[in-house]
Formats: sequence, structure tokens, C-alpha cells
Amino acid sequence: MHYVTSARNEIGPLLDELIVQLEEEGSATQKAHFNRIRGRLYGAHNPWELTTPIIELSTCIAMGFRFSLTADALINRILQKTAVLVRELEGIEPSIH
Repeated sequence: MHYVTSARNEIGPLLDELIVQLEEEGSATQKAHFNRIRGRLYGAHNPWELTTPIIELSTCIAMGFRFSLTADALINRILQKTAVLVRELEGIEPSIH
């Protein structure tokens, strides 16, 4: 659970700020995309459930979205924090209940 809490604390506020920025810019499609990622991040209960939002964050540049300088800076910071989280999660074995 430590990893999930860490992910929420590190990435969540940046996603919140990005979504506000995208709203102000009128970027509805991008806002919806990052809103969905935020929901998955906050809905995760174990490190394995973080996989989907991490992958989606890691591939957001490849989706072809165009961002303002402010939104781009937020995304770059999110990606930096995501990379740190991925390094922390490497080597964790899944627990089967």
C-alpha cells in the first residue's frame, strides 16, 4: 500500500493541476484523458493496479496531443515522478490472495 499512497501523493496533485490547466485552455479531450488516468490512480488498491495509469501516463506524448508550455511543464514533471515510481516498483512480486 506504501507504493499506492506514494503514487497518489506524488502524482495526484500534479494531475489535478494539469486538469485545471487543460480546462482553462479549453482542451476537453486531453482533460478527459487525464481525468480518467486520475480516477484509475485514486482507485488503485495495490501496486499492480497502478500499472494502467502508469502506462497511460507514459504514453500520453505518443497520443499526439499538443500542449501549452504550462501544461507541457506539468506533464514533464508528472513523467519524472512516474519514472521514479516505476523504479521503486521494479522487483515487487505480485501477491496472490
